[in-house]
Amino acid sequence: LFFDVDGTLSDSYLLGYNSTNEVLRRNGCSEITEEEYHAGTKYTTPMRLAWHVTGNPDDSIGTKLGQEFDALYVALVSKETANLFSGIEQMLRSLQERHPSVRFAALSNACTDYVTAVLQANNLLSLFPVGLGADKVPAPKPAPDGLLQLCSLLDIPPTACVYVGDSPSDGKAAVAAGMHSIGVTWGSHASSAVQAAFPSTVHTVADLHRELERFVDQ
Repeated sequence: LFFDVDGTLSDSYLLGYNSTNEVLRRNGCSEITEEEYHAGTKYTTPMRLAWHVTGNPDDSIGTKLGQEFDALYVALVSKETANLFSGIEQMLRSLQERHPSVRFAALSNACTDYVTAVLQANNLLSLFPVGLGADKVPAPKPAPDGLLQLCSLLDIPPTACVYVGDSPSDGKAAVAAGMHSIGVTWGSHASSAVQAAFPSTVHTVADLHRELERFVDQ
């Protein structure tokens, strides 16, 4: 069972939003709105920062701003700033208890240090033997590379995996990797966009739990 992090497992958008504006202020750039932050989460961190500043996600300024953002963002991770959505931990531990052979992994378009920090802050490192960010994969989502890398590390075929995410890019990555996917609507993206990108969509953690139980029992 593979999971995205921000907007899927962790309710951390205020951490990302506030850290973004802090980096923009430090560099003399205009601050962004929450709506602009959510819209930019489809990009990797350097591309998102470049897009906020110039409108062009490929602008080279994103490298510098992204490095500053990652350093600040990771340092501020705690159970308070990157807490799990209500019911997520109970769901994960129930799945582990009922299905001991199931493997968990995380893939984010943020950096790997951030993925590790969030899992550690929420006492989930023992559940997730692998967690990757965009800096450790050949190409970020919506490319399938990260998901296929997780499959290789865990020696599991893509067809035996499901990826849970809140972004259309998560759904596209799963399709390209040849694995099932489930979209959640409690993250950064509109329900209509999530539903268009995933074969299955859920609106509550209880519904997600039922879908994952159904998948594992197949």
